[in-house]
Amino acid sequence: MADYIIGIDESTQSTKAFLYDQQGKIVAKSNRKHRQIINDQGWISHDLDEIYANLMSCVDEVVKVADVDATSIKAIGLTNQRETVAAWSRSSGKPLGLAVVWQDARSDALCQQLRMKHPGLDDLVREKSGIPLSPYFPAAKMAWLLTHNEQVKQAANQHDLCLGTIDSWLLFQLTHGRYFVTEPSNACRTELMDLQTLTWDPELVNLFGIPEDALPTIQPSDSDFGKTDFNGVLSQPVTIHGVLGDSEAALYGQGGTEVGALKATYGTGSSIMVNVGPELVRSTAGLVSSIGWQQGGNVAYVLEGNINYTGALITWLKDRLHLINDAGETEQLALAANSKDQTVIVPGFTGLGAPYWLNEARATVVNMSSTTGREEFVKASLEAIALQIQAVIESTVHDIDHISHDLFVDGGPTHNDFLMQCQSNFSNLRVAVPNNEDMSAFGAALMAGNAVGFYDSSQVSTYLDYRYYEPKLLPADRQQKLQNWNDAIQTVNYHAQNLSK
Repeated sequence: MADYIIGIDESTQSTKAFLYDQQGKIVAKSNRKHRQIINDQGWISHDLDEIYANLMSCVDEVVKVADVDATSIKAIGLTNQRETVAAWSRSSGKPLGLAVVWQDARSDALCQQLRMKHPGLDDLVREKSGIPLSPYFPAAKMAWLLTHNEQVKQAANQHDLCLGTIDSWLLFQLTHGRYFVTEPSNACRTELMDLQTLTWDPELVNLFGIPEDALPTIQPSDSDFGKTDFNGVLSQPVTIHGVLGDSEAALYGQGGTEVGALKATYGTGSSIMVNVGPELVRSTAGLVSSIGWQQGGNVAYVLEGNINYTGALITWLKDRLHLINDAGETEQLALAANSKDQTVIVPGFTGLGAPYWLNEARATVVNMSSTTGREEFVKASLEAIALQIQAVIESTVHDIDHISHDLFVDGGPTHNDFLMQCQSNFSNLRVAVPNNEDMSAFGAALMAGNAVGFYDSSQVSTYLDYRYYEPKLLPADRQQKLQNWNDAIQTVNYHAQNLSK
């Protein structure tokens, strides 16, 4: 009888479950979307019970489709979107309201109040946690819940409160409350963990007003996170042996365990990440420092840049401008465009993230001519995705001596040949596209499988097939593209400064 690993990916939009064989191939998969609950104030929430129910359904489906027995499942890996906050009762396991999603900025005023109350807080948070003080990260969301949610306040007063990211919520439920834990790649994104000690930092916890007994225990990414039978879906419990944040899982799944390994994930937004090795590296060029994973006693640090609008830019073309009916049309339209058209789109609809950090930025189009049409606008949109990612890649060289000549990529947009060729052209790197676009789930499964001897993470290349894109743009043409982009950024920056006055 064949043996398998279950990989689970709890993303912003949906729950996915995969069954992998010992060659890393997907034997069965299932996907369930959950609601994006947005109120009239623009708060973005998820129903935790809905997410957990979807997970049960997904695992049930993959087990039934593959017709496998629990004895053939050797371990479970879990990955998740990192900054969404859940609050629940330790005694009952019930949610104390809706989860606050990572995109939600309701705690912005609270961050401003903390800055006023504690001068130098921004520097302290960045120094200890590696990331800037922001409403998008869990610490401020947790503080907001403790201030505004009566159930959360009452549970805290009774020492019955659990606060955590989605991995902690799922692990608690899957083990029926026996494991209230997390791991460093998730914990480091809360702004509450010291990057060097890999423990909750008492000063940060106190400044945000978080009861430390409400936070999960931090343990290595490949450790024992408890057993689960998925509420009877499996005939006997199986150990969860690998947990990672989604971006870090994608890097690990691509075999990015060497210093300088580089990956880009294309989704609604994008995460670009480089492995910087066992020592903490602080960016001097607009990136953030994080933990990739802790595997046994070994820690891998990373530099990361996050971009707000990549796949979302294509959605904008479809839903707002009605230039396309489907994302799949963009490739042929771009290929049909005038290759000499110099239109540049900077998609700063909600500001610009790494490496610019221009919160006041607005979307801008420059260099249009009278001959710029639908095809050229679509081409410029795809180029904007690649140019934003290139800007982050370029920022890594300020703080690390060597990066890989291969850029490993994942996500749905990697099916677009025009985009992938642009990425290779602009970065001057070979772009490696795996046959499996769901690299976060595979990374978690690989971590779990490695822990139990099912996989060997040093042999990732044997588990994946790649297609490659080599740079084809002449140096002068590449330089012109990058110069046009930098000029457009200067225009955006100029207007952002005027808006902030």
